[in-house]
Amino acid sequence: MKKLLLRALLLPGAATAIFLAGTIPGHAHHSFAATYNSTGEVLEIEGTVRELVWRNPHSFLRIDVIDENGETKTWALEWGSISQLAEASLTRTTLRPGDIVVAKGDPSRDSASPRLLLRELRRPSDGWEWVGRVR
Repeated sequence: MKKLLLRALLLPGAATAIFLAGTIPGHAHHSFAATYNSTGEVLEIEGTVRELVWRNPHSFLRIDVIDENGETKTWALEWGSISQLAEASLTRTTLRPGDIVVAKGDPSRDSASPRLLLRELRRPSDGWEWVGRVR
């Protein structure tokens, strides 16, 4: 890699820029505004933790929520990256399957999609809570 970089620095300007653009990894990010409605009211749901998907670029908490018809639906709560959650002292075992949680956040733009962009999360059994904005 050092030889390639050195060779690139010896190329004329435009060729160097093109070469370097191809060697630096890109970091694309989707728009939350395209998926979630952040201009309306905040939605609050209560449910039972099914699983915590601890990963980058965003972690997800899946919870089972019983709706007004008595049917259980699994909601996907989009959360922060591993580093963002670690900054808030969370680990992959902070929340466990079976924990009852109350979540607040921005609902999906697609009303048929049970998704939420988390703003707040609390576990009433012991008072644990997280408040923040997913980056």
